[in-house]
Amino acid sequence: MEDLVSIGFTKKSHGFRGEIKMNVKDEFVEDFLNAEVVFIEISGRTAPFFIENVRYSGHTLLSKFEDIDSPEAALPLTSKPVFLRRSDLIPESEKLLEVSENALSFARLQGFTLIDSDFGKVGPIKEVVEYPQQEMALVRFGEKELLIPLHKDLIVSIDESAKEIKMTLPEGLLDL
Repeated sequence: MEDLVSIGFTKKSHGFRGEIKMNVKDEFVEDFLNAEVVFIEISGRTAPFFIENVRYSGHTLLSKFEDIDSPEAALPLTSKPVFLRRSDLIPESEKLLEVSENALSFARLQGFTLIDSDFGKVGPIKEVVEYPQQEMALVRFGEKELLIPLHKDLIVSIDESAKEIKMTLPEGLLDL
């Protein structure tokens, strides 16, 4: 038996082509994006599934596996553990993605202070709310609360140690 490493799990099917939403641990995202095959545990056994395509929808990874072409075919693969061969993992020294900059999960930003490039300090992120197409930060701004889109094109930097996220917010957003 191959030496397998748990990298996350499948979620539910998505769309009519048999794509599956994936929950991949941050430290294995780059490995998953570069993999040709993953192993999914079904009924206590791991079976190989060849990756046809991987894409993002909002902040969710969607995988299309060979020979899985409908929601019905994807159904047995939902909510299952996913593994990669240890030999397929990229050595840490060769990884290019910064896990702390990974846009797949913004939930960790709750409690961070949002800073706008032009305005300055906006306020604390009270909560990160997940909508179908995107995650939003619920930010306390003066006497009101604003929903700020957490989109990679708006994010300038994330400082984990200072618990700050610097963004370039669209003009007028703070005036709502």
